Amino acid sequence: MRIIKAIEAALGVIDVIVKWIVGGALLLMTAVLFFNSIARATFEATLVGGPALGRLLVIWLCFLGAYLLVRTNGHVAIDIMSRAVSDRVYRWLSVVIGIIGAASMAYIGWYGYLFTATRFAFGQMDPMLEIPSAWFYMPLPVGGGLMTIAFLFGALKAALGQVERPTLSMSGAAGETE
Repeated sequence: MRIIKAIEAALGVIDVIVKWIVGGALLLMTAVLFFNSIARATFEATLVGGPALGRLLVIWLCFLGAYLLVRTNGHVAIDIMSRAVSDRVYRWLSVVIGIIGAASMAYIGWYGYLFTATRFAFGQMDPMLEIPSAWFYMPLPVGGGLMTIAFLFGALKAALGQVERPTLSMSGAAGETE
């Protein structure tokens, strides 16, 4: 299973980069929107582009955060079926879910790419941030592509029998004893 370990290592590097980007975007978004609120309440003025930057960062956070959830099997799921079936059926159910998820995200990513490329080609600019408005649509191909890879990798791991069922226990939760 060297291939699984190699892919896991490569995705692990991507995961770290995405986590830093998400963390930085969350801090920047919080700071910009906080200072914009303070400026509006105190000085009756707003930071030019503050709300637009906040909106841009929220969009990026959603798509990159969704990738991280797919990687950790933390996305929203109906788990009653997974609890009711055998390990073998769960494994194949995970393969099917991975393939359907990858196909869906590939579709979204591809059409997001086409739409974003068109926006870049026309050169439309955001009036507040004075950046190409295509940056508001860039999370579609980036997030869609990353989620496609994550879903495919999850399906591959499941097909090779390396799938783990998600658990509801929260290690280290308050009041938990071992």
